[in-house]
Amino acid sequence: MNPKAQAALNSYARALVAAALPVWVATNDWKSTLHALWAAAIPPIMRWANPSDPTIGRTTNDQQ
Repeated sequence: MNPKAQAALNSYARALVAAALPVWVATNDWKSTLHALWAAAIPPIMRWANPSDPTIGRTTNDQQ
């Protein structure tokens, strides 16, 4: 796996633990937890869209 994909996956995993685990523990509701799963994807997507992010941000080389 390339380093950018690994960094993106690590970023999603951190966001997933921060979003879904507390929702599950607090509510014990699957529907709310599933919403937290997709919501956890927002921070890595924002990092990818930021060209100033040195780890997983888009660069001009990625658009080829």
